[in-house]
Amino acid sequence: MKDRMPRQLSRRAFLGTTGKLALGVTAALTGTTGLFYYGAKTHKSEAEAEQRPGNIADLGSYEELAALTEMKKIHYEAEYVDAWYTKPLRGFVYVTKDQNGEILILSPACTHLGCSVEPATTGQREKTKNLVLFCPCHGAEFGKYGETVSTVVPRGLDTFKPIIAGGRVYFDAMQPIQRSEST
Repeated sequence: MKDRMPRQLSRRAFLGTTGKLALGVTAALTGTTGLFYYGAKTHKSEAEAEQRPGNIADLGSYEELAALTEMKKIHYEAEYVDAWYTKPLRGFVYVTKDQNGEILILSPACTHLGCSVEPATTGQREKTKNLVLFCPCHGAEFGKYGETVSTVVPRGLDTFKPIIAGGRVYFDAMQPIQRSEST
C-alpha cells in the first residue's frame, strides 16, 4: 500500500507545471482568436471588393448620359458612411452637359437658403431669358449650366465631379464643388 501513495509534489514543481499549463491555454486561445480574426478580415475584404465605396451614387450608363440633349432629373441612392455609422442617402441631381459637351452634375440645393430648385415653367421661361431652374421659396433663378440668372443668390448651383468607371457614371454625394460668386 505504501507503494501506491502519491509522492509529494514540491512547491517549485507545482508552480512550474501550473505555469506551463496556463501558458499553453493562453497560446491556444491566442491562436484560435488570431485564426478567427484572420478569417473575418479575409471575408470582409472579399465583400468590400464587390461593393462601391459609401457616399458614391450611381447615375446610370455613360452612353445614355453622354447622349443627353437637355437637362434630366435623376434620382439616386447611396450610403453615408462615417466610421461604423451608415445611413441611407436618397435624393436627386440634375444632369446636363456643360459648354464643352462634358457631363455636368448639378446639385438641386439652392445656394440662397438650401431649398430644392425645380424646372422653370413655360410662363417663367417666357418672362426671364436663359431661365431653366427656379427656386420656389425665394425666387432664385438659374440657367442651363446652373449659373445665376437673378441676383437673389450669391453664386450658381454647386456641382459634383462625375466619376466614370465601367461604362457607368457615379458621383460622391458628400462632395459638392462650390462655385465662386456670380457663376
